[in-house]
Amino acid sequence: MKKNVGSLLALYPTPATIVGAKVEGKVNWLLVAHVGIIGHDRILISLAKPHFTNQGIKDTGKVSVALIDEKMLPKADYVGSNSGAKADKSEVFAWYEGENGAPIIEEAPLVLECEVVDNYETETFDNFVLKIDATYVEEDKLDENGKPDYEKIAPVLFEFPSYSYVASGKIIGKCLSFK
Repeated sequence: MKKNVGSLLALYPTPATIVGAKVEGKVNWLLVAHVGIIGHDRILISLAKPHFTNQGIKDTGKVSVALIDEKMLPKADYVGSNSGAKADKSEVFAWYEGENGAPIIEEAPLVLECEVVDNYETETFDNFVLKIDATYVEEDKLDENGKPDYEKIAPVLFEFPSYSYVASGKIIGKCLSFK
């Protein structure tokens, strides 16, 4: 018998990502774990409305979403715990401008360059629907078919109830192989 623990957001862990956007002409980074897939060509990032980064995303319509690995965690935690309104986070990561103008973190193993196609607003969150324009992957993180190898990427996950980071990257089975 299961116990009802109430209305609890319990779809964790989720990927910890760094969202990059230009705010007032300067790059800003934000740690975001409220991310989701809403189609084969669309993702969603959900940011609390007070975040400094939101205005830059709204103004430019360009954003990057980077998976992070364990070695990036100290910088990722820093950009997630300091507001761009109070701290200049533009130089926390080395970066270059992607093909559509979004900032791409050099050390991130995988970065999606996206454009905003919609914003589903709730009382407290901006939920940006993003179209993926390009996916940048470190070459040593690709498989033999040129696709991202998530065992090599080993993205960090975020678990909300305990506010903890979780390691990933171990394949435990292949889909459609259990009979």
